[in-house]
Amino acid sequence: MKGETIDGLQLAQLSHAQSFKRNFSRWTMLGLAFAILNSWTALAASLSLALPSGGPISIIWGLVTAGICNLSLAASLAEFLSAYPTAGGQYHWVAMIAPQPLKASLSWVTGWINLAGWVSLVATNCSLASTLVINIISLQNPGYQFQRWHQFLIYLGIAFIAFVVNTFLHSLLPRINGLALIWSVAGFFIISITLLACAAPDYATADYDFATFINTTGWPDGIAWLLGLLQGGLGLTGFDAVAHMIEEIPNAAVEGPKIMLYCQYIGISTGFLFLLVVLFVSGGTANAATIIASPAGPLLEIFHLATNSRVCAVCLLMFPLLCLVFAGIAVLTTSSRMVFAFARDGGLPPLVLGGWSTLA
Repeated sequence: MKGETIDGLQLAQLSHAQSFKRNFSRWTMLGLAFAILNSWTALAASLSLALPSGGPISIIWGLVTAGICNLSLAASLAEFLSAYPTAGGQYHWVAMIAPQPLKASLSWVTGWINLAGWVSLVATNCSLASTLVINIISLQNPGYQFQRWHQFLIYLGIAFIAFVVNTFLHSLLPRINGLALIWSVAGFFIISITLLACAAPDYATADYDFATFINTTGWPDGIAWLLGLLQGGLGLTGFDAVAHMIEEIPNAAVEGPKIMLYCQYIGISTGFLFLLVVLFVSGGTANAATIIASPAGPLLEIFHLATNSRVCAVCLLMFPLLCLVFAGIAVLTTSSRMVFAFARDGGLPPLVLGGWSTLA
């Protein structure tokens, strides 16, 4: 009760009333945050970005670079979150610290950029999941002729699942996100152990994993390296989810910042280890061209090469596939809270016509 009183007083000081029940615990909120971040899954699903754009050097050292940068950002935003625990997140923080004449304009622009990013991230997760389904079809049916509308229908199906869960099963979201955390961690260990066991002893060399540069993009090496950084950036993005869900966790000013940093620590460590495993079992330079050109996608092709079994490869792919479905649900939850908060503060039409009064 005392914690709820403190949370309510903090919201009141930020000109807001309590709009949601605080149903999430530290672990279920961490589950939601990591379901979105899900670094090892996002990095695995986006191997096609980095393998031709720098190869192992971009994959490993690109993640290290992105990890340092994102961890620094997370530490900074966690400090803001501890002071201003509101679902508005970045645009609210900008309004709190910007010079008075610029408060409205800067926070409004920040809000729209953040809103566009979260809505787009819903599409990104559904797209990555639909790509993995297409990869399964391609592996199982070598003669399959891919059509873009095939993937679009799968994309719509995954988006519909996220919509149904958030609309009709919202009371189960804490449990679903707790399950997502367990599924992700279990998948990380099961896939890593299976691949290492099946591929032994034919591992790639450390020189391949840490010092091999591949560029098949047609761009200069420097540009290819920058393109390869997209994988590391994608695998660590979305850590501000807890900020937009902060009004649904008790003791928000203390627990929220911790969760924001915890999901980064888990994401960077699991992502780095998983990428090492994937590169070691890939067969090295001899298989690099085959993996890049595979119609089944780099991840599933590596699973197939390591296990020498299509069935086993598809079974292993179920872990990242369902992780991406969980991520789509969590991202839709977070983006809906972002939309709510922005509308509450007058940032969305037609409320914008009434002014930017709450934060200006």
